[in-house]
Amino acid sequence: MSSLNSFSKFAKPSRSSAPAVLVNNSIAYTRVSSKEQYEHNMSLSTQKALIDREAANLKIPIVEYFGGTYESAKTDGRKEFQRMLDYIAVNKGRIKYLFVYSFDRFSRTGGAAIKLKDDLLEQYGIHVISVTQPIDTSNPNGSFQQDIHLIFSKHDNVVRRQRTIINMRQKFEAGIWVTLPPQGYEIVRSGGERKIRVNDIGRKIRKAFVWKAEGMKNEEIVTRLRAMGVKMYKQQLTKILQNPFYCGIINHSLLDGKVVEGKHEKLISQELFLKINGINEKAQGYGVPHKKEEAALPLKNFIRCGECGIPFTGYVVKAKNLWYYKCNRVGCRCNRSAKLMHDDFIKLLEALSVDENCIPYVEQALIEAYHESTAGNREQEKILHRTSERSGQEDRCHRREVLRPERNDQRNLPKTRLPIRKRKG
Repeated sequence: MSSLNSFSKFAKPSRSSAPAVLVNNSIAYTRVSSKEQYEHNMSLSTQKALIDREAANLKIPIVEYFGGTYESAKTDGRKEFQRMLDYIAVNKGRIKYLFVYSFDRFSRTGGAAIKLKDDLLEQYGIHVISVTQPIDTSNPNGSFQQDIHLIFSKHDNVVRRQRTIINMRQKFEAGIWVTLPPQGYEIVRSGGERKIRVNDIGRKIRKAFVWKAEGMKNEEIVTRLRAMGVKMYKQQLTKILQNPFYCGIINHSLLDGKVVEGKHEKLISQELFLKINGINEKAQGYGVPHKKEEAALPLKNFIRCGECGIPFTGYVVKAKNLWYYKCNRVGCRCNRSAKLMHDDFIKLLEALSVDENCIPYVEQALIEAYHESTAGNREQEKILHRTSERSGQEDRCHRREVLRPERNDQRNLPKTRLPIRKRKG
């Protein structure tokens, strides 16, 4: 009988065992959750100090540090965290341990964190070590305890989120806006109290509401705001004009369809806001999709039904290729042939035609009427033009002051020259 050693080359390697890592190197990851924690406490330095102490006690060298900044652990798409995973992939077989301060610093994603921890061990042979929660992960019991810690981190995150939502809802119901305010407002803290006030941009946006109430088109309002130095585009203006926050009303998804009176400073009155949005609702085509104009029906929406006064729309009888005008009111059966309507309209225009000898006088009268009706707009354009010129001059003066110091200061500066490289050849 043949020896089993002859069949050893046919043996299959174990799939469950982690890849062997011959070196004893490690990496470290530290983080905090918010910018405030990053700037105002010593958590990051404390995390790094404890990790360095634990690594020194275990005589495990740390070859690279990651994190050192504020990153939320609700997802694993963090910038520094992802950079660490890329480093692990490139240095496969050279890293054996990953040190973290605690498992919630590693991840708060629950099941996803467990899978990530298992993948690091099974694919790269890396053990995740928490210096404040020492667990032996070389056996199933220790691995199970580690999973429990990661699940509790997820649970703690969910509880915190729920508590935050409840507090935010209570604030909103009390009329207090707790998130970032819209354009035109700023957050001011005085005596430990947080207030939302109108800033310089808001005072310029207030004019946009007034202009809109006067019937001005959005394109003209955007042009004027840009001339005043306010960054604005048409869609953004539409959102502003429809946002009740500017008249002191709070609406938020956490209010479940309700609106409340806000405690922040009002930019405009509620009457002005309702007037503006009333104009929007009555505008032609508001809330319905726009359709392409039909060349065969040039009088559509221009002529009206003689019985109910509703503008005519139109349709075509495809079998005969004949166009008709019809009343747009449900139940009104007023239909008219487009050809006959066009003939009647042409006859009407002929009856209203001007004698050729009178055309110059009519043209002059129209020009004078146009200039009289647009005099206010031209005066406003001059004001905006002068404002824009002054703003441009101030910007140029400011740039000269920043980029060019005083001549006396220039004389005192040491004369330095950059080395000039000679071209070869």
